[in-house]
Amino acid sequence: MIRWMFIGVALSSMLLILIGCDTDKSCYTPDTTPPATPRGVRTITGDGKVTIEWYGSDEPDLAGYRVYRSDDNVHFEMIAEVSGNITRYVDRDVRNGETYYYAVSSFDLDGNESDLSPEEVWDTPRPEGRVILDDYQLSPNTSGFDFSNGEQGPVPYDRATTDIYFDADNGVYYLLSDNGTLMQDMGYHESWDDLDIAPEKGYVGDIIEILEGHTYAFYTPEGNYAKIKVLRLTDRSVTFDWAYQLEPDNPQLAPRKP
Repeated sequence: MIRWMFIGVALSSMLLILIGCDTDKSCYTPDTTPPATPRGVRTITGDGKVTIEWYGSDEPDLAGYRVYRSDDNVHFEMIAEVSGNITRYVDRDVRNGETYYYAVSSFDLDGNESDLSPEEVWDTPRPEGRVILDDYQLSPNTSGFDFSNGEQGPVPYDRATTDIYFDADNGVYYLLSDNGTLMQDMGYHESWDDLDIAPEKGYVGDIIEILEGHTYAFYTPEGNYAKIKVLRLTDRSVTFDWAYQLEPDNPQLAPRKP
């Protein structure tokens, strides 16, 4: 009887080993199920950078996220890996005027990785800045602005490359253009990023009245879109934030709405 009991215990132990269990009554089954695919991926357009954001997951075995980038929306390469409590990444390895596509995956503690996020998310970073233009009748050499060289600040209003210049006339304020730049008042916006895509129609030429807090879209003779947000107006100057899309006929100027 004892011999048969010994044989039975030995067989039971061998069976536990074969199926991956131990004699402490714990049994480990390898996890091969990936975590849920991230959702809500979006980008925020910047100057020499793109910020990628997504909705977080509350899965208990979540280890982190992987951010992927593509130049053609087909071949994606991983550019970053972040922990599970982080839901944004800033990609600074980009060039203004070039378009990039992004996707995000999640992975768990066992190394299982989800599919790439399903949203088509692209971004074209562009330069931006802030400038003060003087009234062209008072200071003609610092009253104009060339979007394609915005970093240089104010320029003379009468240059051939000057896109817009400022005029204050008895409490009414205008932007003027002599080189064919088209302009459109997009209305009051609380946020600089509210105007994300420039419109294709509805522009006027030559002159447009401007108001504090309003955002304006532009289409230059070279085929580039731009925008400004008027921050302050006085009888001598206008202060505004600006952004200029280097890629011709690309209207993206801020975060692309999902």
